[in-house]
Amino acid sequence: MRVTISSSSSESINDVYKESAIKICDYLAENGWDLNWGSGSISIMGICYNEFVKYNRHIYGYTSSKYADDIDNLPRASHKIFDTTFDLKKNIFNDADLVLLLPGGTGTISEFFAYLEEVRSNDINKTLVVYNENHHFDSTLTLIDDLIKRSFNRDTIYNYFKVANSFDEFKMIIDGFIDK
Repeated sequence: MRVTISSSSSESINDVYKESAIKICDYLAENGWDLNWGSGSISIMGICYNEFVKYNRHIYGYTSSKYADDIDNLPRASHKIFDTTFDLKKNIFNDADLVLLLPGGTGTISEFFAYLEEVRSNDINKTLVVYNENHHFDSTLTLIDDLIKRSFNRDTIYNYFKVANSFDEFKMIIDGFIDK
């Protein structure tokens, strides 16, 4: 099984997010998951790589040509390089069994909405998990609530993704996914 992880490549984020990424990646890799991720060697993206390497799992890197020079720092991954982030998102999504969004910035939020719309509009049976540690995604979820209140979306939008507010909730979602 392959998990796509979307998250931050910013080095200046709080260490609490990095520590959680280690815990989550350890759990996934230890339970036989392989990694799809945005070929990054720093911050949470680098942590994902290192944790899956530690468990000798398969690692599939996806990057745009703008950041292709970083793949030299990631020798254990098989890499695909795309001209645009649109192409990258499509391929990393299609190649995954599960999509996990860890705390990140505009790129991560962009990926969440792209994946959510793909699942919703095309009835794709793919699990999206938002890891809302320390309420990181609260403003994103509030935006969705506002769109529902103003009738731009139906509340059924919540059928297309799951939110984990803690590591225990995350494990329950993953364990439920495996039991499918």
